[in-house]
Amino acid sequence: GVGQEMTFLQCITTLVDQGYLFLGAVLSLTLIGLPLVYIGSIMLVLWRLDKDLHSNALRSLGRLLCRIKPWLMVDVFLIGVLISLVKLMGMADVKMGLSFWAFVGYTVLLIKMISSLDRMWLWQRLFGPTEARELDPEASALACGLVGCHICGALNDGDAHSCSRCGDRLHHRKPGGLNRTWALLITSVILYIPANLYPIMDTVFLGDDTPSTIMGGVVLLWAMGSYPIAAVIFFASVVVPLVKILALLWLCYMVQRGRVGSPLGKLKLYRMTEFVGRWSMIDVFVVAILAGLIRLDNLMTIYPGPAAIAFAGVVLITMVAAMSFDSRLIWDLQQGERERE
Repeated sequence: GVGQEMTFLQCITTLVDQGYLFLGAVLSLTLIGLPLVYIGSIMLVLWRLDKDLHSNALRSLGRLLCRIKPWLMVDVFLIGVLISLVKLMGMADVKMGLSFWAFVGYTVLLIKMISSLDRMWLWQRLFGPTEARELDPEASALACGLVGCHICGALNDGDAHSCSRCGDRLHHRKPGGLNRTWALLITSVILYIPANLYPIMDTVFLGDDTPSTIMGGVVLLWAMGSYPIAAVIFFASVVVPLVKILALLWLCYMVQRGRVGSPLGKLKLYRMTEFVGRWSMIDVFVVAILAGLIRLDNLMTIYPGPAAIAFAGVVLITMVAAMSFDSRLIWDLQQGERERE
């Protein structure tokens, strides 16, 4: 007979009030701040396509769109909401408010907008196609005295310091080489241990504190008969982070040892780790939703555990590690093997 309502912003304010400022900041940026910046930037760029807007402003907006796209996680949050509802249906009657359906529409339209925007078309529409060049199909851009921009994909002269199309700084290879990626991966491995050993959520029911780890939550859902949800949580929160860390460690090791093998296979593995990394945030979002909704004073209250911060750190750091890894190093090894032959 006790009722409780939760608004979208209550997830964030509850985390901040409980001292989890880092988790509150992550939710604010990935669900509100960055999506608003992304939508606003696209609207401004498309509105001014045929009007007079300073080229530097357009370049800045274009670079911004490319950089923040991987950090938009509204679709991951929606899956977290659905998983939270499955958990709650066993203990309470759940009704969807108008905000839920509005958020579903917002998520669907945002995903459709992101998938509809062709980044290469946008750069060509703004600044025209790049200069056609005669290239050796067996040689890399570096061997031809060129450098590719990792933002807009334009080929520039090897001695250029900034891209002629988008204005971003150019690097033949990302600064720091493998050292930065190694450092980030080691940090994520260190955080992965407490993320799985410590409780990610504490449930206080009638004064009885019941901590739950990530695997404990998976086992509980499996015991409740929610097999698909348990499988999703296990895959997103246990398998994906571990496989991503191992895949990046293996890629760094192979590149550092100078063993290329199949470069295309390694590139596909790298692209896959880039794509699936953010979906591991599902468990963090589930904890945030439950902590914001289950606030029934002495009857029942859910608090985020210390593992929630560590696990969020693992997901974010591995995403940065994947971005810092320069996939062009794989092709450098293949070019070196061809030259030796």
